[in-house]
Amino acid sequence: MTTGSASAVARFASDAERAEWNARVAANPGGGEVWAGEEYLDVKRAENGYRDLRVIVERGARPPIAVGVLAKRVPLLGWWWHLPAGPAGADVAEVRETAAAVAALARASGAFLLKIEPRIGREAIPALHDAGYRDAVRIIPNPSTVLVDVSGTEDEVFSRIGKKARNAINRARRDGISVSRVEPTAEHSAQLFRLLQETAEGRFVLRSERYYREFWQRFSRAGAGQMFLAHRDGALVAGAYAMALGAKTTYKDGASVRAKTAYGASHALQWEVMRWANERGAVVHDLCGAPPSDRAEDREHPLFGVGQFKRSFSPQIIDYAGAFDLPLRPLASRIWEVAGDRIARRVSLAVRKDPYY
Repeated sequence: MTTGSASAVARFASDAERAEWNARVAANPGGGEVWAGEEYLDVKRAENGYRDLRVIVERGARPPIAVGVLAKRVPLLGWWWHLPAGPAGADVAEVRETAAAVAALARASGAFLLKIEPRIGREAIPALHDAGYRDAVRIIPNPSTVLVDVSGTEDEVFSRIGKKARNAINRARRDGISVSRVEPTAEHSAQLFRLLQETAEGRFVLRSERYYREFWQRFSRAGAGQMFLAHRDGALVAGAYAMALGAKTTYKDGASVRAKTAYGASHALQWEVMRWANERGAVVHDLCGAPPSDRAEDREHPLFGVGQFKRSFSPQIIDYAGAFDLPLRPLASRIWEVAGDRIARRVSLAVRKDPYY
């Protein structure tokens, strides 16, 4: 099936294109997003019951864009399509063009709604509203984030990160904190999950240990992820998991002990992640989540502390436009907007401890 406008035409990927999906995503404008990659789509299919679709948008003489799609059938309404961290585009005009082609394909495939979360700035919001997109609840966890340049030599990367981060890393070394790259075995996964539980207590909801373990193991088997654990005097003090696609790596999960006996452990851990990213040939490391830039100094924001930590590596916060819904069938979309979406999120939170169904 092929649908679209004269300038952009969307079709489902061929078997050959699916076989090299990550490479096609990495060739997108901006270098691609791991959220549109093979492993993430596979995880959501296995754990959340989505159909994971691969769509190619042809744009005449310009390079095609690979679009990862998660589709779920809603009883009585039809299909709901989500483009995680997509579609890609160099600017809002390209995003609108690509999204319009995908919307045509979605409508022809029985979808009533298209959700997009493009990696473009907030200045694009008016143009998206003009195209009929409505503000929506985000799903991908980094609507604002901190990006770190990890290109060049290791010494060059270290010299670029902030002084506070460098001092913390050096302090951790002096205090005997060591960071290891480990396989996400059942034992290691349980250790990292316990740290996540300690960090999450009273702050946010975690999914099951099985979900995290299978997520981490799936990415690691594909060579697209790595687990890191930090110890001091044989005791685990911090852990993290990072993902990779093309020339970009993304911080996925991380936690540290609350006791203030391991100063610098989280900085040392993240530095090892950046060393891993640099060795892979990445040029950008996404620290995945921060308060919006206009609230960076707001101590009341729930991500204030997280933002301060991440900005110690690179001070600038990047704000993306957000999440948007495009109604494809007005009545079904309205029912979903008024009741369906809220019910689905409540059920998902109650059953799977996941607010994003």
